[in-house]
Amino acid sequence: MRLWNIETETCHVLRGHNDRVWSVAYSPDGSQVASASDDKTVRLWSMATKKCHHILTGHTSTLRLALYSPNGDRVASCGDDSSVRLWDIERGFAYSPQGDLIVMPEQTGICRQTLTGHSNIVTSVVFSPEGDHVASSSLRDMTVRLWVMVVVSKVKCSPKGDRIATSSNSTARLWDVETGTCLRTLRDHTSAVLSVVYSPQGDQIATCSSDCPIRLWSATTEECTYILIGHSIFVENIAYSAHRDMLASVSYDETVRIWDVKSEECRHTLADPTVFGGVRVAYSPNGSQLVSYSTLSGSLRIWNTETGVCNHILTSDRSMDVAYSPQGDQVASANPDNTIRAWDAGTGECRHILIGHKDRVSCVTYSPSARQIASGSWDRSLRVWDLEARTCLWTLAGHSRGITQVMYSSRGDLIVSASYDSVRLWDVTSGQCRAAIQGLQGGINDIEWIEASGVNYVATCCGDEAVGMWKVENHEDSCHVSLQWMATNGGLNVRGATIQDAQGLSHLNKQLLEQRGAAGGPAHCLREAGQKLVTMASVVSELKNPSDRTEQDPGSTIGVSVKLSEQWSEQARSYQGLVASIDKTIQGCK
Repeated sequence: MRLWNIETETCHVLRGHNDRVWSVAYSPDGSQVASASDDKTVRLWSMATKKCHHILTGHTSTLRLALYSPNGDRVASCGDDSSVRLWDIERGFAYSPQGDLIVMPEQTGICRQTLTGHSNIVTSVVFSPEGDHVASSSLRDMTVRLWVMVVVSKVKCSPKGDRIATSSNSTARLWDVETGTCLRTLRDHTSAVLSVVYSPQGDQIATCSSDCPIRLWSATTEECTYILIGHSIFVENIAYSAHRDMLASVSYDETVRIWDVKSEECRHTLADPTVFGGVRVAYSPNGSQLVSYSTLSGSLRIWNTETGVCNHILTSDRSMDVAYSPQGDQVASANPDNTIRAWDAGTGECRHILIGHKDRVSCVTYSPSARQIASGSWDRSLRVWDLEARTCLWTLAGHSRGITQVMYSSRGDLIVSASYDSVRLWDVTSGQCRAAIQGLQGGINDIEWIEASGVNYVATCCGDEAVGMWKVENHEDSCHVSLQWMATNGGLNVRGATIQDAQGLSHLNKQLLEQRGAAGGPAHCLREAGQKLVTMASVVSELKNPSDRTEQDPGSTIGVSVKLSEQWSEQARSYQGLVASIDKTIQGCK
């Protein structure tokens, strides 16, 4: 591989592959390069050192292409073995600040998913701009395939606010909001769980997956109580009606279905042939209407949930996000033409067009009073709009990446925004950023505002499989956000320990671990204790396997026994002395 400086016309040669290199790609921030080769490997190169820092192995044939995801935390590769592989290239530590630590060593180059389905060489692969889909193509089998990327994709709060549900690769998990205890794991799906929601009463949970069936679960047990079968291709999104026992689902089979969850019957099948990929549904507050849309293609439609009739086609273009007003009389859409449109939910007429963003609008929400709309965009800004005056009150800048989600606090005094780089809390009155959650690994997939027993929280789920709960204390003169707990699959629970000379921690990991007394700098006294522990281990090894324990003739058995007894007694005294010395050393460090 050759790196060229176009200004100086100088060249730097990167060596490491054992065969032809087919493609190279820069990471979004320009700090790395990924290369794909005939030697069946992807290599990740540091642009600072010009050296290969990791080799991704797993493919069984020539690799044609490797490229980074939009936020730079994953690499996709494809080649002659007919598969696409997705690699995690950033992993972090997860921990709980309440005495328990959940620590995951940093890893680079873990193959997170292998996507199989093509029958011949995969010649191209590309991430969607949001990074939640991957498209792949094969020249030989003449197909293009669209894949949904899932790690921990969604987080939803129970109606009481005491629990959250998260969806991940093939499971859903229920967590206690205050303690971070995983209460239930729902396992019956055979493929990626794409959405999870609580019923309005909180006694039931619905999950949908790429394995097609929708499953209904008891919220108090791990029992799957109902299975709703009808969609022919995987179901991407589901939503409960607020006031009736109805559930809506939308699938890549170009249909929306409305289910009676008591009888397990499909009440209506709503056909929308324009919708394919990135499909979403949302009920109106009173449950009389249902809106369906796609982030990739298709139209924005309002359906009558009682009759199953399409009342209005608001737009024939895709929508990035849709939200009902609290009263249900308006629908706001975030659009790829950089605008927000507010629609009359009864007549289907466009009431307002809000213009100001410099790039496509990715998310939109109403304030609890319905007087404002907050919008986020790929131009990295949030805007707060006065609906009555049709003016932009605030342009909120601070994120370094495009905004993926925005929501108001339950009281409407804060706006919470999420991007791949951070979660930020903004004061609605002043437009100032009150607090920020930064340093999360793998990108932020979803957030949820939670109010439980008078305490406010923000829940986060990330691409590195971490689920976090952040306590929010908002006062007139200050806003403090602290980590309540964080959990990740495969974590190691450590209690009452201090990590010395910790290497590879991100700034956030190091700060939080030091804040909780779980990590510290080099300590001479602890190093001395560690050396004594090594010596003690050597003594224990000698006690178990004394070097002089060899076969003897029967006549010398008594002599050897006496000799060994004397040695073991001496070693035991040394062992006791070491224990006392170590205890004294550690006490001196406190």
